[in-house]
Amino acid sequence: MGGGNSKSMLPLVEILVSIGIFAIAVVLSLQLFLLAKFLGNKTSDTAKAIFEAQGVAENIKAMRTEAEIEDYFSGELGGGAVYYDGKWEKTENAEEAAYNLKITKEKSGYGSGGLYRFKIEICKTEPYPFIDDKKLEKDMDYIPGLVSFETGKFILK
Repeated sequence: MGGGNSKSMLPLVEILVSIGIFAIAVVLSLQLFLLAKFLGNKTSDTAKAIFEAQGVAENIKAMRTEAEIEDYFSGELGGGAVYYDGKWEKTENAEEAAYNLKITKEKSGYGSGGLYRFKIEICKTEPYPFIDDKKLEKDMDYIPGLVSFETGKFILK
């Protein structure tokens, strides 16, 4: 009686083991697909951030006078901070912003004019899921940066 019972249980154990292995494979595959989705989102955000930062840098390069730079910096650039929502549309409210453009301006005077140096940074306000987890464990104040570069403009007096 006991010998026949153990032989009938063998196919059931094999089926349970194969279902367990299949479940593990499905979970790992699902994590890879989610990671790929979020990496795609980050790549798309980086491309949009480069486009926005490049537009700001080109506007600065096109300016001819100190007054134009000061007006652009205090007006359209909001004194150094521009906020974007999740669809990359400008917003006035920093609390609902998904992305921040921060620009700092430094002026050095020369005899024949002035040299402006601008540092342009665009960051996402919230970390990306699955991508930035290890950085968050080390530093709770981590902000994912998308673009950061410096540019200069020399203005003749």
